[in-house]
Amino acid sequence: MMPRKSPDSPFGATLSRYLLRNPHLNRDQLAAGIHQDPAVITDMCKGRRLTGFQARQRILRIIAWLHEHKALFSLEEAEALLTAADMAPLDPDRPEEAALWRMLNDPDLLESHHTAPVFTISHPITVPARFYGRSRILERLFDLWNDRIQHAIILGPRYSGKTSLLYVLQRLQATAPTGLRSDQTNDWISRASRIRWVYVDFRNPNMGNAAYLLRYLLHRMGMPAPRGVMLDSFIATVSAQLRSPTIILFDEVGIARERYHELGRPFWDGLSSLAQTGTYQRLGYVLTAESTIESPVFDVQFFGINGHLVHLSPFEIHEARQLIASSPIPFSEEDTEWILETSNLWPLPLQILCHERLSALQLGEKGTGWRERACHHLALYRACFTAV
Repeated sequence: MMPRKSPDSPFGATLSRYLLRNPHLNRDQLAAGIHQDPAVITDMCKGRRLTGFQARQRILRIIAWLHEHKALFSLEEAEALLTAADMAPLDPDRPEEAALWRMLNDPDLLESHHTAPVFTISHPITVPARFYGRSRILERLFDLWNDRIQHAIILGPRYSGKTSLLYVLQRLQATAPTGLRSDQTNDWISRASRIRWVYVDFRNPNMGNAAYLLRYLLHRMGMPAPRGVMLDSFIATVSAQLRSPTIILFDEVGIARERYHELGRPFWDGLSSLAQTGTYQRLGYVLTAESTIESPVFDVQFFGINGHLVHLSPFEIHEARQLIASSPIPFSEEDTEWILETSNLWPLPLQILCHERLSALQLGEKGTGWRERACHHLALYRACFTAV
């Protein structure tokens, strides 16, 4: 009988998720790329060889290699890998880490290294200049943080752009005017450049472990993160040490409620109490959750966090036209009207239809065969929007 393989550690699971983004990558290629024996990578994925200066240097090389091979796209993803290895986030003040931090944090550099097509389907939008629509929502959200930090709850159907909105919230204020489109602005809030943003993706199963999540939050807030941290010690640490405005972005909290028993009502009650009484209004939460006609209610009592409610609905017509007009090859008015009508102005269907039309134009394809392919592609997601 073959011995059972030991499961991957949180670091190994996170690394595997990134490698799966490129079907041509594997752990052996990674080992060769950073000049390590494959056994070292295997040990790291099992939770070994993850302490000390050399271990951190190996992980920094892994991050750079993944970014170079289009398997890791953002500072948040890099720091999630470091946190999974029980290490502190990248430090821009350390010379050996500054260049990597700038490369991952600079929206202009991120855009130049990101090979996503003009119309983005497979990944969240992380570069503000590629983000269309939701301008009123962005202005409303930033207005919540002008005088004091407040909470927000963002509801919308699956694939309505919740994750992209969170990425842009983090990056918009730090983006230079030259990195924005002419119709965009980022002057809504004066204090946003001082806000510390912490992104939590509950689709990552590591976040379902309460101790892991609390250590991740402490790491991202620049605070000591001892092993075995409990909710009471987390609250005490943040209450005593939080000095700058901080907003934690909890993405897909519905998954946390459905799947992660450690993140029950006492956990959320503790976070609510921390924000209300322990941090002098310096800590705010933004929660996103899936919401449709079948499940329209966000359970405020369970999460215990009262916030300003934002519903993601279809684009306004002028926002959809702006996205369509971003094509490097202009679409005919007939095609534009068909895309507007077929998409019902939802962002993902718009992206899919525009992608198919642009691909057909780039290939010199004649006729309307692209529409049949586009509708076939769209049918995979139609259920997410027909119930809205």
